[in-house]
Amino acid sequence: MTLFQQKVYSAVKKIPRGKVSTYGAVARIIGRPNSARAVGNVLNKNHDSFVPCHRVIRSDGFIGGYNRGLKQKAAKLKLEGVKIKNFFII
Repeated sequence: MTLFQQKVYSAVKKIPRGKVSTYGAVARIIGRPNSARAVGNVLNKNHDSFVPCHRVIRSDGFIGGYNRGLKQKAAKLKLEGVKIKNFFII
């Protein structure tokens, strides 16, 4: 695992249940403000259930991609109390 991946996973693990962050915000937190797309690529390859990558969304409010599918991502977020309509955070 690369240092970049470790930083992404560490930052994402700090997102509280029922809250979301954006790919860009995670990139800024780890000191790589222009790396939002790279953050998304790292999270897309994540299969560790201890890294809550479902809590990371696009900056426009769309829930974004998820390697287990959009419906599963939306369902996980809803279980945590996040309000979603048509795959957008409301």
